[in-house]
Order: sequence, then structure tokens, then C-alpha cells
Amino acid sequence: MRISFCKGAVAYFIVVFFTVAAPVLGSADVEGLLADLNRKPAGERTKILVEGAQKERVVYYYGSTSLSDTQDVIRGFNQEYPFVEVRFTRLGGASVANRVMTEYRANLNDVDVLSLRGTFVPELADKKIIIKYQSPNAPFLRKGFADKEGYLAGVYATGYTMIYNSNMVKAGDVPKSYEDLLNRRWKGRLVMDAEGYDWFAGIIDLWGEAKAASYLKKLTQEQELKFATGGSHTHMTQLVAAGEYDLMIDGYVHNAVDMRAKGAPINYLFTNPTIVKPPSTVSIAARAPHPYAAALLVDYKLSKKSQEMMAHKQGRWTTRSDVKWLTEPGTDIHVVSPMKWGRRYNEVVALFRKITGQ
Repeated sequence: MRISFCKGAVAYFIVVFFTVAAPVLGSADVEGLLADLNRKPAGERTKILVEGAQKERVVYYYGSTSLSDTQDVIRGFNQEYPFVEVRFTRLGGASVANRVMTEYRANLNDVDVLSLRGTFVPELADKKIIIKYQSPNAPFLRKGFADKEGYLAGVYATGYTMIYNSNMVKAGDVPKSYEDLLNRRWKGRLVMDAEGYDWFAGIIDLWGEAKAASYLKKLTQEQELKFATGGSHTHMTQLVAAGEYDLMIDGYVHNAVDMRAKGAPINYLFTNPTIVKPPSTVSIAARAPHPYAAALLVDYKLSKKSQEMMAHKQGRWTTRSDVKWLTEPGTDIHVVSPMKWGRRYNEVVALFRKITGQ
């Protein structure tokens, strides 16, 4: 198994220097090539992809997922395709998008596969930096994790839950809905991320903009909602466990499950529907120099084997409908649409800040 991990500017030059020579296809060629392959019988398609990837020998992958979690996926991929070296560069989601856009404008074709927050997908699709690609695994993806065109292929997402201090909140006071948080009992005892834009977008989807804006205004002005800045959701969950706040409105499920398992005095609840953040997605670059290996990697990330590993080992809310999550909400879910809110993100950010005075 060969895995190369690159970081920063030095990694960029290493990637360029060691690029395996391959003819660079235009976006129409890469998209057309893979679309033609998808029309072939499954066995023939796989045979062609494998033979092509054996010649390419490498795939360049930019992603925002943690290094350790990505290593798990690459190890699994290399068990099936040991002849493909995955050269992974980890960046933040915005940095992945900025990097590929900069390289595209400079006509540098150094990336095959990119994985990042889904709200960046519309801009990359509009600029023809990524292609439409329908993996054979697409029919298994949950509603909201993919689009019909093939630009969006979600890999996993984060679910929202209300996290509360189980020592400070009596059983009879546990809220059943977001509206219950307007009860005077919660005044001055609530906290939310100062950048709770995804949660707010989900509330707008469910309630409409007028009701959502009115609700957030009441939380802010009447309930004296506190906004945590500069910290992670993990830190905010720790503050709830320490009793600094009674309840966190936009908690992350995996934080609640992890800290509760470690003995922290917290509990959590799901609303119906449960709001889910825009998924982390995987895409193929329009000028991918190694399209065969790129398709194999994307297909693997969406495969049941890979998705089960991410769900059961890493605790992810994965995209496949035939893979159970470790923590099932037992409710309907509402996925905040990357395609819708990616194009309106500045709008929801501005509204959130105006209402909350951030």
C-alpha cells in the first residue's frame, strides 16, 4: 500500500514535480469518457476502469476531511486497487475550493478528485471546474445527499441535536421542539454557535424566512441567547457539560454521543425533522489527468464497504440508505441543500448577522 500525504505550498510543488505523465483531457472529454463508460455493462465498465487506472498508477486527491479518517478510506481503497497511489493533500473546505479555482485559471491540471463542503459545489459546477458524474452507487444515496444532474455526491454529513446538561435540566423541562425554547425557563441559559448559518438555513427551509427570522430574533432579544465565538462545537459541548449553559441549540450529534459515553453529565434530543448540515461531497475535476483512477476512488468512497467503515468506525452520518448509522435519530431528516444554499450562502449569513447583531 502506498499513500502520500501533502501539506501546504511545499506539498504543492512535490505534487507537480512527481505528476505521472498523462495526456490532459478537456472537461468535455473527461465527462464524456466517464459517461460512455457508465453506459457499458458493469463488468466491462469495471474492467476498462481498472486497466486505465493501472496505466495511470496515481490519483491526486484534495480534501478537507481529517487526515486519520482519510487514511482509513485510502487503506481500504488500496486493498482493492494496490496499483493506484493516492496522493492526498489536506486543506480546509474553502481552501480546497480556492486552490482548485486558482489552478484551473492557471491551466494547472494537478487534481483528479476533490472532497469538500457541499455548499462550494454550485460555484465549481457553474465554472465547469468539476464534472457531472453518476457513480453506479448513486441510486443508493439518501435523499438530499445528491442531485439529479450528477454534480453533487454527498459522502457524509453532520446532524444537529439539542444538547443539554442532565444535572441542570429536569426531566419535565426537556424541550420537545425548538419553539419550547421560548419558555421563560430558558432565558439566559441558551448558547449557539456565532456562525450557526447552516442551522438557520434549515429553519428557513422548514418554517419560511419570516417565521424563522422572528424566532431567531426572539431567542436573541427575549431569551438573551448567547453566541459562542472562536471555539469549536466540541468546546461548546464541554461548556454545557460544565454547567456554564443549560442547553446548546445547534449541537453536533457526534459530540453529544462521544462526551456522554465518556461520562459527561449531558443528554441530547432530536427534533422532527432533524436538521442535517450540508454534506461533505466528492467530485471529479473537469481536467482530471487520471480520470480512470479518479472514477475508481469516487466509486469506492460511495461503496457500501467504505460507507460502513465511515459510519461504524468514524461515527459518520453517511450517505448510503442501506448503511445504518451508529446513532439513528428515529425521525425524518432534513438535509440543508448544498445546491440551494451554496448559491444563497451570503444571503443567509447576512440575515443571521443582522438579526443577532454579530
